[in-house]
Amino acid sequence: MSHVRALQLAQVQDGLITRAQALATGLTSSAIEHALRPGGPWQRVVRGVYATFTGPLAPIHRLRAACLRAGDGALITGAWACWMSGLRYGPQPGEVVDVLVARSVDRAHTGFVRVHQTGRLPRAQFWVDRDEMSVQAPVPAEVVLDVLVPTARPRMIPKVPAARAVVDAIVLTESQRPDWTPAHSEAALRNIRALMCEAVQRRKATLRDLRSEVLAARRRGSALARVALADVEAGCRSAPECELRDLVRRSRILPEPVWNRPLPGVRGIIPDACWPQRRLIVEVDSRSFHGFGDAPERTEHRRARLAALGWVVLPVSPARLRSSPAGVLAQIEAAYRAAGREFSSPSPGKLPPH
Repeated sequence: MSHVRALQLAQVQDGLITRAQALATGLTSSAIEHALRPGGPWQRVVRGVYATFTGPLAPIHRLRAACLRAGDGALITGAWACWMSGLRYGPQPGEVVDVLVARSVDRAHTGFVRVHQTGRLPRAQFWVDRDEMSVQAPVPAEVVLDVLVPTARPRMIPKVPAARAVVDAIVLTESQRPDWTPAHSEAALRNIRALMCEAVQRRKATLRDLRSEVLAARRRGSALARVALADVEAGCRSAPECELRDLVRRSRILPEPVWNRPLPGVRGIIPDACWPQRRLIVEVDSRSFHGFGDAPERTEHRRARLAALGWVVLPVSPARLRSSPAGVLAQIEAAYRAAGREFSSPSPGKLPPH
C-alpha cells in the first residue's frame, strides 16, 4: 500500500517524488532503492528527486525536478522562465535550470539544477504545460490534491514574473561569460535589446517592472541591461531601433527623435522615429521582430498616405544599419537639413511628451 500511496502523491507532481516525500508515504529506504535498481520502475532525476517511470524526461519533468530539489517556494528563473513566459528572444534554454529561492534557504547546485538565493523573492506565477492540458482545465488553487503536497498541481510549474526572468537571464548569462571582446559585447547588446524590447512590445512586462528589476540587479552582468533599459525608456521597441538610436546620438546635427509615438494630426500611424518639426520619419524595416506587424501592402499604403501629407519617410533595413552606418547617418542628416530649408515656417504640431 505504501507504494500505491507514493504513486498517488507523484501523480500530482507529474510523476516525480522526492526521497523525503517517499519516506513520508511509508516507503522504506530499501524499498526506494529497490524501485531505483537497474531495470526497476523508477529512475533518479537529480539527487533526492526520482521519476516514478522509466524513459526520457520531458522539459516539464526537468522543471518540476528543479523545483522539488530546491524546496518549497522555489521559482524557475532565467532562460527557462523567459521560455515559459513566451519570449522568443531570450537565451536558448539548455541543460541547466536556474531556480530562485529565499536567502534563508540553504541549497547548493546539484546536477542540472542551479540554485540562486535572493532577498527579493517575487510572488509566484504559474506556467501551465498546455500541450498536455488541451482537454483538461488547470486545478484551482484552493483545491488540495494531496495533503502531503497541498500546493502541488499537475502540469503547473511556479516561475518568476517575466520582468524578473528577463533580467535574471541577462545577468546570469553575462556574468558567466569569460570573453569580453568588442565583438561579443556588440552581439550580446543586440540580443539583450531584442529581449527587453520584446518583453515590452508584447506586453509581457511593463517598463516600470523592467526598470525596477534592472536597478535592483547586481552590478556584475547588468551593465548591458542598463544600456538597453535606457533605449527602451527612450521609446525604442526593437533591437534595430536601438541601433538606429546609437547612430543618431553620434550625430552633431540630429537631435533625439521621438520614438514610437502617434503622429500629430495623423490617426493610426506610429512611426519608429520622427522629427515632427521637420516632418521627417525614419522607419526600420525589421521583419524578424515585427513579423506580426504590417504586411508590405499596408506599409506601402501608409507611406503613400504620409507622403500626401507632406512627411518624408526614409526606410532603413537592419542589415544596412550594420553594414553601412556612416552612409545611413549621412542620408538621414541630409534629409534633416533639406527638411529644415523646406519647412522653415512654424512647426506643424507637437507630439505629446514622451
